[in-house]
Amino acid sequence: MSLTGAFTNAILPILSVAVVGYLLARLTEIDVDPVNTLGLYVLIPALAFHSIATTTLGGGEVAKLGVGVVGYALLMIAIAWGVGYLSGESGPLLGALMLAAAFPNSGFVGIPLSEFAFGEIGRTTAVLYLTIQNLVVYTLGVYIASGGSDSRPLDAVLEVFRLPLIYAIVAAVAMRMLNLVPPPESAAMETVGLVGDASVPVMLLILGIQMAETDVSAISRSILPSTLKLVVAPVVGLSLALALGFNNPTVAKVFVLECATPAAVIPLALTIEYTDDVVVDGITAPEYLSTAIFTTTVASIGVLAVLVAALHAATFF
Repeated sequence: MSLTGAFTNAILPILSVAVVGYLLARLTEIDVDPVNTLGLYVLIPALAFHSIATTTLGGGEVAKLGVGVVGYALLMIAIAWGVGYLSGESGPLLGALMLAAAFPNSGFVGIPLSEFAFGEIGRTTAVLYLTIQNLVVYTLGVYIASGGSDSRPLDAVLEVFRLPLIYAIVAAVAMRMLNLVPPPESAAMETVGLVGDASVPVMLLILGIQMAETDVSAISRSILPSTLKLVVAPVVGLSLALALGFNNPTVAKVFVLECATPAAVIPLALTIEYTDDVVVDGITAPEYLSTAIFTTTVASIGVLAVLVAALHAATFF
């Protein structure tokens, strides 16, 4: 796939729908919360169930993917801590930097991008990546966002078990093991698939709405997290993919692509919840992180187009 083809086939569809969401938020008073709830509680679980129930991926690939997701988060946290410490970041801002670097937007950006770039296996791999990452976000991510406090944030760890996504994955795996999955062409599976397919445009609309609501007044402070996310993250993802030795080359490529997606939104919600509005060098941790999300999302357009083209041409997986 050429660079032009990568942009046209994988990036442009995402960008087009996200721009619609951005304009919608600018021109109307749309409330993103109900739409986000619809995605989290209905559409994404349906997508996850259908993807896992019908996937051809084996357990070995899923296990390697789990090790990769956790390993990536730990490595990026360590790198961000070291770079941030040497750059003079401390306290809540250092925590925000680690969150921006360690947790990619594997859902709202990663799932549509992986599907457009690598088809059905791409979508399934991205769904699994998101599920595993959620477990890490609501444990290690909560710990970082709270500055290591061991009081209130313990309740947030249970939040992951209140999201239907986890139970959709468990149900799909259990039904596969018991050979209870209906045929793909059955009315039940086609209905679930139809609902799941609706999650892709809805996620992109939410992304655009969130971008429109981001305060970018401190954009100059986002250079460090943007560098880590757009330059270091793909290298770390590639290194892990090669070290893990995925049997399916497409899974390896999607793993690298997921690692390279921009900073995720969920850590921002955790930072708002568990970080006091302490101003450090003229900026609070939520402002720092929200700006990083905006900058990495915009700047990733070119980076991801190049990466998709390079991954399609790669023969070393």
